[in-house]
Amino acid sequence: MQQDNLTDEALFAAYRDGDMAAFDALYARYRQPVFLFLLRRGHIHAVAEDLFHDCWMRVVDDRGQFDGKHFRGWIYRIARNLSIDQIRKAQIRATDDVDPAEASVNPISTQRQQEAEDCIELIKHSIGVLPMEQRDVFLLHQEAELTLQQIAELMAVGRETIKSRLRYAMQQLKQLMADCL
Repeated sequence: MQQDNLTDEALFAAYRDGDMAAFDALYARYRQPVFLFLLRRGHIHAVAEDLFHDCWMRVVDDRGQFDGKHFRGWIYRIARNLSIDQIRKAQIRATDDVDPAEASVNPISTQRQQEAEDCIELIKHSIGVLPMEQRDVFLLHQEAELTLQQIAELMAVGRETIKSRLRYAMQQLKQLMADCL
């Protein structure tokens, strides 16, 4: 069976029926996007790794509870909820810091490369200073490619609320990143 052509929901159904290769395909599809989502929510690398693994454990444990629709929204809901729980447990605010070892800068770079790197850092910082609800909506829409309706269902708020949060996030990001635009 060619699993690259199957939808997430078809892969999950195959996994639920015992096909471990289907699970591997889902894991490969979502490994990087879900992990980056957790990092960009403000978790340090080690915490993001733990949450990422907890997310997949929850997928395995709750496979019977998944309704078979919108796997993408379901896995991001799990990741977001675990992230919120972690922040509450630690009683700290999530920060926009990423492990400095991951953000190494090449000391020998052209001016254009340096400007691009500066803009990337500004983008990361700008996303990090957004209020958490706006940050979640922005990341779920831009990176997870969820629709406004899917995000509204995931966050248990109205579609118009999500639309407003996204608009405010985009306005704030545009102001913060004016030098890079």
